[in-house]
Amino acid sequence: MSDRSFSVSMVASAVLLMLGSFPSVASTVTESIEDKNSRIDLQQDGVSIFHYRQSANVLAKAGVTVLPNVEHAQNAISIRGATNGVAILQDNIFYSASPYSGQNLVSQPNLFLQSAVSTNKHTNVNSGGQGAFGQLNYLTAKISERETDAIINIEADQDGSPAGGLIVSGKTKQYGMLLGVDYQKDETDVGLNSSIDNKHQATDILFKINADSLVGARNPQKTEFSYHFTDTTLDNSDIGLTLADFTTSADNRYAATALDFDQGKRQRYALAHQVNLSGQSIMSTDFYYQSFAQRGHNTLTINDEIINRQLLQVLSDFETNPTSEGLPTSAVVANNDFDGFGVQTKGVSLYGAHEVTYQARYHSDKAEMKVAKIDYLLSENLGLNALDVQYGIGDYTDDADAFTTSVNTKLNYDAWSVNFGLGYESVSVTRELGDNADLLTAADFSNDGWLPSVELAYNKDAWLLALSAKQAWTAAGAGNAEQLAQEALQYQLALHYQQENFNVGLSTYMHDFDNQHMTCKLGVNCVPLQEALQVNLQDVSVAGVDLTIDYKMDFNSFSIPMALDYSYTQAEFGQSSCDAVVGCYADGQQLPWVPEQQVSASIGLVMGKFSIFANGLYQSETGSVFTLGNYGIDSQLKIDLAAHYQMTQAHNVYVRIENVLDEELIAKNYQMGMLSQSEMTTYIGYQGKF
Repeated sequence: MSDRSFSVSMVASAVLLMLGSFPSVASTVTESIEDKNSRIDLQQDGVSIFHYRQSANVLAKAGVTVLPNVEHAQNAISIRGATNGVAILQDNIFYSASPYSGQNLVSQPNLFLQSAVSTNKHTNVNSGGQGAFGQLNYLTAKISERETDAIINIEADQDGSPAGGLIVSGKTKQYGMLLGVDYQKDETDVGLNSSIDNKHQATDILFKINADSLVGARNPQKTEFSYHFTDTTLDNSDIGLTLADFTTSADNRYAATALDFDQGKRQRYALAHQVNLSGQSIMSTDFYYQSFAQRGHNTLTINDEIINRQLLQVLSDFETNPTSEGLPTSAVVANNDFDGFGVQTKGVSLYGAHEVTYQARYHSDKAEMKVAKIDYLLSENLGLNALDVQYGIGDYTDDADAFTTSVNTKLNYDAWSVNFGLGYESVSVTRELGDNADLLTAADFSNDGWLPSVELAYNKDAWLLALSAKQAWTAAGAGNAEQLAQEALQYQLALHYQQENFNVGLSTYMHDFDNQHMTCKLGVNCVPLQEALQVNLQDVSVAGVDLTIDYKMDFNSFSIPMALDYSYTQAEFGQSSCDAVVGCYADGQQLPWVPEQQVSASIGLVMGKFSIFANGLYQSETGSVFTLGNYGIDSQLKIDLAAHYQMTQAHNVYVRIENVLDEELIAKNYQMGMLSQSEMTTYIGYQGKF
């Protein structure tokens, strides 16, 4: 259930954290509305009962469009039709190591080590271009104010695949420390006519240490160092199944993909310092560095032709009736490294009921892309025999440097508030070509743009109403041949109402794009060349309505909490054209990555020590037969069910069933075949607090 406890001060109030632990100041009024309508407290019963380590349902509850993916893989997201210029943040720092130069990366943090996730669906001038078209902001677990606190979680599915996590934290005098560790492992037999295991393994470590003001300090202050390490491996493949094979057994794979895998190692170091100055002013500064190493092996061709539906049928036929001459295949081998660092500072000054926020950030990142190829012969016994040693097919390096600055003024007069914001960002990008990059073009250019915003709001009793107009801007990436920035005018009317146990939020909006960026990451056939490109879509228009309802019925011996998050989105191309990433599309056609309707709903029964909740996610049709490589997915509904029993105040046990209807849900339906989401899976778990 979304965290909808509603209190908005028209003057500064501490509602968010600069780095997960420090008090900050109120966001603008529309952002405060979104925080109440789209903020998920991961510790509350309606969510924590599921103990998700990753979940499309949780992301949908936060109000974003969730693009389906295979089991254990990360979900790409879209916010109001945009996929580029959408920032994923952790403690207000970019989660991606290279948000400017590595725009194809899709990653989300492990939810076990997070305390909350929230969405901002339009421009925040303080965020710059990479968050201009929306943000998904995670807050990591906080250091306990008590001397010692511990949370332990252990669970296993019906096949015995384990997952376990531990968070220990505490505070002594002015010092605090936290250590969180989580481990997951899953192994499933997915061979169609041969023995293949899909293996998923993930390790997460989160460490924090902080200190309050030193003795004799003139102003109250806090300093925090944090380190986050993630190591994931997924023996997955981008090759799907033919329709016939998918219908027979949706979760299987062909023998040609036996060696496919994707591995990533991520490290982040961050140092945050906050000083509360005299006159209620606050100054916060963050220093951060992070890296991500990506390794992969993905089957790509048959007889040196990129696999499409016709060649997929050839692969399926050979799998069923292998021949002595074998089948020549090849796989792409990725060896990519991403890293980024930066410093950002934020100052807040209060002048009576008014507030001025200043922010600046310098960020630099790099993506070193090295792609090779290995040729194999799929033999009669369905084994893979290497024909060649690994040889290079692509090598390039993208660099980006960005400087962002902004000022945001909030003027408050009784029930009225007027907010003026202005942001500026300058981005320089380069692309240097290495060996085997003949089809790519070197780049060296700069983009800069302004992000103005204005907002008028009114607060009366249980009602809050806000009207805003903003200009969003995101710099072009190195793979953008036309070097065009993504720009859009954003208009929104938002309201929120609370009365006891009833909360409702409504936003109507229109985003009018001059130019929209698209990179290859959304369920189309992404070959290495396509992944290096960023294309421009002219005159895209997006309009819609977001509705959030939260209601709790209390009775003498039980309660029934309910929540509904509904999005209606009309997102249309503004011209007819073809490109190397999206394919061919028509003027007025719905963007294939945006379902017209998405519904996230939950209902629960809480009776003493026993609770049961059901979560459902519905999406209308996505994809289009007019779009090259994307064959479309019919409307889909996924329902998860969970129940838990609180044995004592510190110990509880639970049962969770994902995809309780056991639907054959499609993750991708594209040129390389059909890939499945997870089948019905049952988990039994224990969680304790000490």
